Amino acid sequence: MKKFLALACILTFVFGSAQISEFQRADSRYERKKTALYNKYPKPNDLRTKKEWLLTEDKINSYKTALDKVSSEDKKMIAVDPPTKGKISKEAEYDKGKASFQKLLSEAVDLAFLNFSSDSYKATLSFVVDSKGNPLDAHVKGINEDVNTFIEAAFYRIKEKGNWKPAEANGKPVSSTVSIPLALTFKK
Repeated sequence: MKKFLALACILTFVFGSAQISEFQRADSRYERKKTALYNKYPKPNDLRTKKEWLLTEDKINSYKTALDKVSSEDKKMIAVDPPTKGKISKEAEYDKGKASFQKLLSEAVDLAFLNFSSDSYKATLSFVVDSKGNPLDAHVKGINEDVNTFIEAAFYRIKEKGNWKPAEANGKPVSSTVSIPLALTFKK
């Protein structure tokens, strides 16, 4: 069982790194196409706006595809180490503190290209921290599905930038679900 968990952790790390590069590829492809579009149409017009929106939809779809893949892998890890249903004596904690995690996540969310109509966004981020401290299977609930997608992608981009301490039950580490309310502010 320990060998299986170790192998699963290694595969998650490798797969997680691959997913980050999926997000980076989507970003790079979007920036290249946007630059070409702006070179072809230097002044704003209806055609440029329409084509830019199509590029944005492509980026959103690329992110959703990457998130589906990572979620599938995360669910396999969770099946081996499901969140405890019993009482938890100590909640899972981010080693640098909850405020630090929220700030890191907020900085990783870039929505400037979406022309989001509000300066702030409220949502709830839920994920599992397994008994080894691995954050898995992020889900965001908020009013805009596209914004939620980019927050989830940001979660996977930053998940290696700190460590989670697993929850405890009876002094032993256990897998648990973590929910964090978010109030993100976006630059326009």
